[in-house]
Amino acid sequence: MNVSVVGELNVDIIMRGLEGFPELDKEKLAEEGRITLGSSSAICAVGLSRLGVRVNFIGVVGDDILGEYIIRFLNNERINTLRVRRQANANTGFTVSLTYPENRALITYTGVMGDFTINKEDIDFIISNSSHLHVSSFFLQKRLQQDIKNLFLRVKERGLTVSLDPGWDPKDKNWIELKELFPLIDILFLNEIEAKRVYSSLYGEDDVIDRIIETLSKEVKTLVIKLGERGALAVADGDKYYMKGFKIDVVDTTGAGDAFNAGFLYGRLNGYSIDRSLLIGNACGALSCTGIGGTTNLPTLKGLEEFIRKSLGKE
Repeated sequence: MNVSVVGELNVDIIMRGLEGFPELDKEKLAEEGRITLGSSSAICAVGLSRLGVRVNFIGVVGDDILGEYIIRFLNNERINTLRVRRQANANTGFTVSLTYPENRALITYTGVMGDFTINKEDIDFIISNSSHLHVSSFFLQKRLQQDIKNLFLRVKERGLTVSLDPGWDPKDKNWIELKELFPLIDILFLNEIEAKRVYSSLYGEDDVIDRIIETLSKEVKTLVIKLGERGALAVADGDKYYMKGFKIDVVDTTGAGDAFNAGFLYGRLNGYSIDRSLLIGNACGALSCTGIGGTTNLPTLKGLEEFIRKSLGKE
């Protein structure tokens, strides 16, 4: 398997064990803090690589210390960074993640990622070196949005499959832009809140999640909805699949959805059933929550298999 990931690259600054929510003119302390590789795209790429998938990354970083850190991190994870450009006189983006037991709050400085887009050489490289293309954080990459349809068209013409996790729209008003991409997407990843917003933007408000899922699943080949600790579901060819989540002691939920994406993609690219792919996705998402940062506890294939066996009581 060869997968190309096109997307944003940034660093996560994670703070955990906070004394309440931030307040103006007041200082709050955190019990623990860490700087690590962030971005939905990169976390998914690392997750795939640890499971044994050959991964190429196409993106951009600034010509600064954060950019150096990201490229070194990706190389250490055996990810091909040949098409990761370093832009002079530009800053690498970063996200501040405030992690609480029930969820997290994110503040992102996009940096150079907002100006990144692919070129002809990137597309030729993707077509020649991969069988699947994954894109994350659609709404954070303003320049890439203008070229993403052409990218999808070109790779689909050459037989590649495509997956997209658009993430949340910070402006909460551009969800309809996804519609023209739907016919080109083989796997669309959304969480429950995103699914509701996509639906309301296209069809009007509706609180019945089953009806929302039924409608959206007709737009793409495979629709995957991440439900957090409740697990995940998928709809393909009119058939609905559900897999409950794993019970774990949550340390940090940063990147859990991206870890799930890596696991599910690993399963489908290996020809596994949707049920088994959901199981693997849930396991990867759960394991990522047991450490601080999205990549800290992403499993190897051996670690994944051991976790699933123990969780299912098969040893």
